[in-house]
Amino acid sequence: MDIAQLSSELSSRLDELGIVAAIPIAVLSLLLLTQGYRRLQIVTLLVGAAVGYVIAPMLTSSFDGFGLTIEPLQMTFIICLVCGLVLSATVLASARLLTSAFIFVSFSTGIEILNNYGFDVERSELWSGIAALCALFFTMGINRLLPTIYSAIFAAYGLLVTALLLTGEPVSTFEPVDAKTFVLITPITVFSLMLQNADRAKLQEQEIAPIDKESAAKGSEQFYQPLD
Repeated sequence: MDIAQLSSELSSRLDELGIVAAIPIAVLSLLLLTQGYRRLQIVTLLVGAAVGYVIAPMLTSSFDGFGLTIEPLQMTFIICLVCGLVLSATVLASARLLTSAFIFVSFSTGIEILNNYGFDVERSELWSGIAALCALFFTMGINRLLPTIYSAIFAAYGLLVTALLLTGEPVSTFEPVDAKTFVLITPITVFSLMLQNADRAKLQEQEIAPIDKESAAKGSEQFYQPLD
């Protein structure tokens, strides 16, 4: 089964399910919309399992030719689990690969530009150390940012698919690579980035608040400590 067949099969099944599929897709999309940066792995695991459930009948019939004596229910469970784990791991791996590629291209270009201006970064221990520190901080920042961007894009497209299912329009109306799809999901993606940043700031405040209260309580205890 190639990607085109899988996409066509998924679209057909979603069109058949209609509102039954729209509800869970909407819930997962809203979760990604607001808290995607910390919910991406579990959501991709669930989506992968759903994809596995759709393609399980086709794969089960293919395995019958190998003489395997596994019950259809067990085979479906295994396929769902494998698809969920593969999709979740693929999203995580792709984020790391994009980070590595971006850092490599950026710093290679930067070092070449500095060499043109007389700064021998590769042979200088000082400049090499500075470049290594910059690469470390850039990697940490991008690794933190990419899950947020991924979640925003997935949430936007999920909400678009939800709208199509609720209105009875075919899911294939808006392909992921179409220009009209890009135009529709861009504002939702930007809105999701804003919501996720707000959620991250709120979460950080909640983590800091108990520490501040504990510090204030200790200060009060020391201030009011009775004299011997």
